[in-house]
Amino acid sequence: MRRIRGSITLIAAALLSIVISAILLCVLTLQFSLMGDDGTWAHYDAAGAIKAAASRGAHGELIIDEHSANAAKVTPTLSGFKHDFPGFWYVVSDGRSFIQYGPVPARVLAGLADEQKQTSFSGYAASTSSMRLARSAIVSQTDAGEVLIELGGAAYNRWQIFIGTMTDSSIITIPILIVLIGTIIAAIIIVPLLIARPVRRVATAAELIDGTREGARLPEKGAPSELIPMVSAFNRALERIDVTTSAQRRFLSNAAHELRTPLARVRTRLEGVSDKALKTALVTELQSLSSTVTMLLQLARLSSGPAEEAEIDLVAAAKRVAAEHAPSALAFGVEIEFSAPAEAIKTYGSEQAVRIALANIIHNAVQHSRQGQQILVEACLPATVRVIDHGPGISPGARSAVLQPFVRGRTDGNGTGLGLAIVAQVMALHKGLAAIDDTPNGGTTIALTFPPIAAPTMPARDREFQKTGG
Repeated sequence: MRRIRGSITLIAAALLSIVISAILLCVLTLQFSLMGDDGTWAHYDAAGAIKAAASRGAHGELIIDEHSANAAKVTPTLSGFKHDFPGFWYVVSDGRSFIQYGPVPARVLAGLADEQKQTSFSGYAASTSSMRLARSAIVSQTDAGEVLIELGGAAYNRWQIFIGTMTDSSIITIPILIVLIGTIIAAIIIVPLLIARPVRRVATAAELIDGTREGARLPEKGAPSELIPMVSAFNRALERIDVTTSAQRRFLSNAAHELRTPLARVRTRLEGVSDKALKTALVTELQSLSSTVTMLLQLARLSSGPAEEAEIDLVAAAKRVAAEHAPSALAFGVEIEFSAPAEAIKTYGSEQAVRIALANIIHNAVQHSRQGQQILVEACLPATVRVIDHGPGISPGARSAVLQPFVRGRTDGNGTGLGLAIVAQVMALHKGLAAIDDTPNGGTTIALTFPPIAAPTMPARDREFQKTGG
């Protein structure tokens, strides 16, 4: 059996609309099934149509004018009764003369002379299943004066009486129908909103869980009872993930710390190696291993989230990191140039983490630059820092991969494959973006774009005060 797929809110609205429509249909069906006419309703309406058509002719004679103004206002009309009921008949008498139509029974005509019959009455004919109104009479005041109207041979079927009832009670029926239709429309529009709102609230809370901080949970308070089991299960899953991630981070940090001591001891013992070629090779490998340990420590610390969060001046941070790497760059014959606007460029986050990211990018740029080349560290508005080198570059197909741990842009280098992964981690913590592009005339440009902090607008009076030097 195929499951119904689609929007829960639309399905709920559709089901509610179907239920309302089914209830309305049941009510109308019940009303239709219970309706019936033994002739009373038809005779009443026919008498009204005859009464409206009765008038006097030019010589004072009694006439029945089906096309008179009064007769046209009555619904159903007298001509309609003649068309719908072949056995319909009537007699109209004013005591001096009478007008007849249809198969009038002989006893009715014979009784017109009996003055005692000039009163209203109803006569039923019994059958094996029901009582049917065979004949009725009414004395009424018309435009022709007081007349006796006797009629018979008319009885509505269920459909006719149903339509008539709906028409006669339109003042009540139409508002009810409007309310029901409005309820259906409201169900289609409002029900999805009511159902989707708490779901969207839970989804928004889930979007804020970025994996950088432990302890983040979905709120169970205010969630619909139907969603609480799912929210609780999700929170338990987050708790298990936090426990596992915390254990991994502790292991990574502890391992990196424990490796530092033996590395320092090995470095000390290498000083006693007499073979210069072997010593150089071992020192190079040791430096690579030490760099990997340092990167692992950085990654472990950043995975736990920024230690401190405050306003950061990107110009000052980038300038400081560039200055720290200038001596090592000069040792490779590479020059680092710094460019920034006069005003500060502000963002919010961990300055230590930002400096680690910039240090890794500049270190990579120095490692991949040739002697005599230049590296440009540029801070620019609104909140971007670019490191531009003229090295061999990174192929477009490898740019997304190098932001993952232990992936190198070039296989012939001595890098750890962690530097750009740490950069990506820092940008994720700061809700920023790391972009890798080509440098014109060759090389790589890495741009770090942070969420800017808007500078407060200085009032006009203060600006004038500043211009005048007051």
